[in-house]
Amino acid sequence: MSGKRRAVGLVVAAALVAAALGAAELEGVFSTSPSPSGSPPAATGGPSTWASAAAGGTLVTDPTSDLTSSQIGFLHQVAARTWSFLSGPDLDPATHLLLDSVPLAGQPGANAVLQPAAAAREYTNPSLIGTYLSAIVAARDLGLASPAQAEADAAATLAEIQRLPKYQGFLFRWYSTRDGAAISTPQGEQDPAGYVSTVDNGWLAQGLLVTQAAFPQLASGCASLLGAMQWQLLYDRTGNVLYNGYQVGGSYSKSTYLNAYSGPRIAEYMAIGSGKVPGSLWWGPDRTPPAGHRQRQTPQGRTEDYTDPQNRQSYPVFEGHYTFDQIKFVPTFDGSLYQALAPDLVFPEQTAAPDSLGLNDRNTALAQGAYAAGTGSSVWGWAPATAPGANPKYTNYGVPDLASDQGTVNDAAVTPYAAFMALPVIPRQADADISQLVADYPSLYTKYGFLDSVGPQNGRIADRYMTVSQLTILMAVDDAVDHDQLQSYIARSSYEQVLAPYFSLERFSIQGLDRSSAAPTAAPSRTSTRRPRARKRQRRASR
Repeated sequence: MSGKRRAVGLVVAAALVAAALGAAELEGVFSTSPSPSGSPPAATGGPSTWASAAAGGTLVTDPTSDLTSSQIGFLHQVAARTWSFLSGPDLDPATHLLLDSVPLAGQPGANAVLQPAAAAREYTNPSLIGTYLSAIVAARDLGLASPAQAEADAAATLAEIQRLPKYQGFLFRWYSTRDGAAISTPQGEQDPAGYVSTVDNGWLAQGLLVTQAAFPQLASGCASLLGAMQWQLLYDRTGNVLYNGYQVGGSYSKSTYLNAYSGPRIAEYMAIGSGKVPGSLWWGPDRTPPAGHRQRQTPQGRTEDYTDPQNRQSYPVFEGHYTFDQIKFVPTFDGSLYQALAPDLVFPEQTAAPDSLGLNDRNTALAQGAYAAGTGSSVWGWAPATAPGANPKYTNYGVPDLASDQGTVNDAAVTPYAAFMALPVIPRQADADISQLVADYPSLYTKYGFLDSVGPQNGRIADRYMTVSQLTILMAVDDAVDHDQLQSYIARSSYEQVLAPYFSLERFSIQGLDRSSAAPTAAPSRTSTRRPRARKRQRRASR
């Protein structure tokens, strides 16, 4: 972006949100000397701003205290606009089901106009249903819905869930928002009717768990739905991992969830917490891919032996990590912040797992900022989103250097919801990024909240709202401005009590910075008798 355009963008943004934004803290967002794409910022005699923030072991456990009143005010404004979309044009008033997405009728801008409803877009999935329940709770917390209205909305959604067709307590992958019928292949998806998606039902279950704690009058209905979910159906006992899904009347998916640090860990949390899958599932997925597997870096690390809190057996785990700009982190498959941070919106990883997942949440978010600085981008936040431009295809965006996948990882667009997910983890840097997005791309922020993505290289903005992105933004704001309130509901649940010993026991090999240039230590090959399994990209519902 030219200096002239950036200056104009800052002036426009100042006029747009001056009263709410205040003096945003932009330290570390700008790169004065862009490095070649894919490389960390050039060394200036010490760690970069981003690496310096990852040097210590102190984590943010109360993001609200790190934000100013003006910053909190703007985030409340974003939440209000986002809720007006979710509770208005995105919601079917008869079924209380959210549409998957809503496109614009014209150009992006503050007064965005939406396309009218169309049958081809009237579909939803369990992830949206579950996260909508959590978003209702967030809206109540933020004062956007009265306690009575929020409880009524949640009750209506629960009643619809009870009516929807299921298999062993699980919802199918796709439903019509018009009548709640299970459907097969909306918008080119290739799942036949009757497919049970593991990760989608993980997100459904978290919404039920949040609602159970937030609305005591609805607790028994939530407990009934949670109790009906037979998680053992989706457990690959031989491989000690979860299947991606199950086709009713057919077979299990050909792939399983092999990466410990990914969005689908929400399903692992729910499966273990339910008591229907052994806690030893915790040790099944890889922290990094094993040696010999095609990946972007040879992992460094060490093997640790852990005694399982439930069965008291010993499990060897290679605690491997990658490094970028001296920041050590356990990678996601596709370098996406959704894969990294989404479960932290509702599970208190910062406080419950400060030596493992919580620390990795922080380091991964900081590494995305470092990547942006190294490529000369003034904004960051890579995660699956709508491709900006003439072909609004949903696309897996990520950071190549933060992915274990050695294939093509697309970094052509950033998405605002990724920056919002980082608010509970690195609130000052994330708020600065959000401010910069508004400054550089004013048309991205509308009366319904943020459009789904922008291409920093050409300034093109996606012309639709993705519901899962909007839900994520609202949930993140609740945590950011209300002392991690959304996390608190699951934090006092029976599921968290089951998971707590696992959260606190493990220690990733990511403490401190990697200041050496020594050759990395290879991860040992697996010695177990697991059958071979293909590693695949997470499908769209996995984000």
